[in-house]
Amino acid sequence: MKHTELTSLIARLLASLGVIVSLVFVGLELRQATVVARAQARQALADRNSEIVFSIAENPALARAWVIRWSSAPPPNAVLTLTDSIQSEWAMTGVLRHLENVYLQQLEGVVDSSVLDTYSFKNSRWYRTPQFANYWSVARVRFDTRFVTAFELEYGI
Repeated sequence: MKHTELTSLIARLLASLGVIVSLVFVGLELRQATVVARAQARQALADRNSEIVFSIAENPALARAWVIRWSSAPPPNAVLTLTDSIQSEWAMTGVLRHLENVYLQQLEGVVDSSVLDTYSFKNSRWYRTPQFANYWSVARVRFDTRFVTAFELEYGI
């Protein structure tokens, strides 16, 4: 083999090695970016959940309306006014929209399935009342069908 052929072969091997190293580096960077994106998505879900919970907890009128409307045992002699009804319905819609978002992100692999347990997808008493079943019979058409199917399967609705 001539000196120029050997030099050319070594140059091609080094170039190939450089491409391989670059691809490995890009793969590692992509993996790290994916981990960061998933962490950011999970944090965004947690932030949104806190906003929803605090909006109900910090507003006595809304908390009262929530308990009267969605509790399986509302306080005796409690009266649900039209304002209470509207507030509690919009609050429930917000809670469910958030839960739907969590569920869809889990389906798409953005967050893992354990997140559903964190955001009351399972075993929430609010979704087992007759009042909720009545609300859900009308509201369900406003949600993604994949979420509706999973939600109804979970709660036997």
